[in-house]
Amino acid sequence: MRLTHLSSLLLGTCLLSACGDSNNDSDNPTDGGTLPPASFDHQIIGTVVYQGAVAGAEVCVDFNQNASCETNEPSGIADAEGKYQIDWTSNVEMPVYDLIANWQQAAETATKPALLKAAFRTDALNTHAQSDNTQTVISMEGEGRLVALQEHGGEINALTNLEFQRVARMRAAGTTSLEIASQRALLAAMVLTIYERQGNPYKLSAEQSLAPEFIDTYRLHRHLEALIGDQLSDVLAVDDIMSMTRDQLRNLVEASGMNTQDYLNNDPMAIRFLVNNALLAAGYIETPIDEKIMSYADWQVIKNHFFEDDQLHSDFTLAPAKLHSAFTLTYGTPDLTFIGSIIEGKVNGRVFDYREGEGTETPEACWNQELELWVGHDDKAYQAPEIRYIDNTLHTVYSSTFVPLTVEFTKYSGSGDEWQAVLSTTPPALKLGELSWPSQVYRYHIKQAADVMCRVQDEFITWPMPSHQDAEQLTTADIARLFWPAFYPDDTVIDEENKTIKVNITGQVETHQWSLITGPSDEPVLRVKQIDLPAAYADMVSADDYLIQGDKLIEVSIYEATDYMSKFGDYLNVSFDGNEDNFNQRFQQHLEAIVKGQQP
Repeated sequence: MRLTHLSSLLLGTCLLSACGDSNNDSDNPTDGGTLPPASFDHQIIGTVVYQGAVAGAEVCVDFNQNASCETNEPSGIADAEGKYQIDWTSNVEMPVYDLIANWQQAAETATKPALLKAAFRTDALNTHAQSDNTQTVISMEGEGRLVALQEHGGEINALTNLEFQRVARMRAAGTTSLEIASQRALLAAMVLTIYERQGNPYKLSAEQSLAPEFIDTYRLHRHLEALIGDQLSDVLAVDDIMSMTRDQLRNLVEASGMNTQDYLNNDPMAIRFLVNNALLAAGYIETPIDEKIMSYADWQVIKNHFFEDDQLHSDFTLAPAKLHSAFTLTYGTPDLTFIGSIIEGKVNGRVFDYREGEGTETPEACWNQELELWVGHDDKAYQAPEIRYIDNTLHTVYSSTFVPLTVEFTKYSGSGDEWQAVLSTTPPALKLGELSWPSQVYRYHIKQAADVMCRVQDEFITWPMPSHQDAEQLTTADIARLFWPAFYPDDTVIDEENKTIKVNITGQVETHQWSLITGPSDEPVLRVKQIDLPAAYADMVSADDYLIQGDKLIEVSIYEATDYMSKFGDYLNVSFDGNEDNFNQRFQQHLEAIVKGQQP
């Protein structure tokens, strides 16, 4: 997990430098000399630094090490450069103390992420009472506070405060002085690595504390500290993980295009994934650390209720209001689907049973660019790559092709506030908030990396090309003659310049436009689309595509590369364990009751 040899070496150095001749416990002179004086003068000169010098900070000598300044403890005030001096007299020659700096300033705007819901190894858990050692340096009320151990010559800064927090935990756990010294030496080595420092890791000037690299690294460090907290018995676990992941964390921030603080304020899942993987690799945990991260059990639910065609499907989709809040619920098998919509506030819908021939899907074959052939269902020439599960994303390919397809899941507690907030945005007429949802709900978004072209697998439809058999010589009249022979030329208006055709079908005029595109097989495709539909329906109607091959056109469907998050981000697509508490049937009955309750 960490290098114990380094720990031993540093411990040895620490003991040689720190212990001195402390085995001489007697204050009595052995050479017949004079007795020690009855009182001793003490002086501390130091600097308080936190993102620059902290002017006006009150620094006290915390003799009883209770992390609080008391009236009988000497103190001093830092000047404009953060420098302070404390003088006092006592009857103790070598007092033991901590140094505490308190001041007032504007509150920090950073948000603290929720603690990871850890499934740590039992033997790695912190069984002692957990303290709030991940508290921010600046409170919500703008009260600043830093602490330093006495060995740092009066230096008080963010790094001495970090060390104090680790030591405070060890003190509370009853850790021996020898082990504390060992852990402090190891922490010092980690601080040098994490912050890319040399020499004394805890000596920090005002200028150094203002360096953007230092501030950003410290913010990342504190973010990990807030995520992991005091849940592990190893007090240096956070620092261990920070030293392992620092460069990756910086890369995540850079890739986001945001500054570090804004990125962290979003509590990014990418950092939770990274921390999760690092804790697994270091042996701190055996299962995911966070309730938001998909576990093996979660993926089994997805496999059984969302992905496999022969499993018990449990899936609900809801379109936005501009599309009449169209919804579908697949409950129990892929053949049973409740389909409905909301029109003028009224919920309409019914069950479609594909086993009875309603809406039966025709088997398709899709063009496989790598194999350069049409691949249909159960085609032995094609073997799909293995599905991969990375973080909260399922990686697969579009059926019969090698086009990457990813499904990203966001996991919600079915009874949690976040899921209730999602439900609050859905149409009130569906009363989705009244349902008792399964323990976990999985919202998903799909991303398709490239276009996919498919056709009917067996008896696909073809049309004859005009006699010239040249895609580049196609005219608007050719298109009208080909697809509307009963209406051409008397009931059509041809516009060759704009490639549009107006067709008068029994008094209803439709306007279609055609174009040539290059299909996934690198062959020309004729595309015809109706362009005079109302805006609300325009996105719901697909173009008609025809692959041009020699003397014929083949009717195909081209499924365009899409990031469904950007195009359909306002859709609600969720899956769940429909068997849990018979939820599939309860959901279907809920929708059925709403529809029936509105009927006259």
